[in-house]
Amino acid sequence: MSEDQAAQIQQLQQQQAIFTQALVQALEGNWQGAGSVEALVYALDPNLTGTLTLDVPVTVSDVETLPKDGG
Repeated sequence: MSEDQAAQIQQLQQQQAIFTQALVQALEGNWQGAGSVEALVYALDPNLTGTLTLDVPVTVSDVETLPKDGG
């Protein structure tokens, strides 16, 4: 494997890690601010800075309506 290929693989691994972090933040509802989906997307592509419009609908979680006894 050439040095160029190794560098490309390392870059892809870093991008994948950032993307995974963005998915975790989305699941946790952290859409804007430090460490948010928005911040991580901008980290992946700085050219997008200031172009995202994150108008995420807010809903009540189904988890809150599940029975407490587990069944």
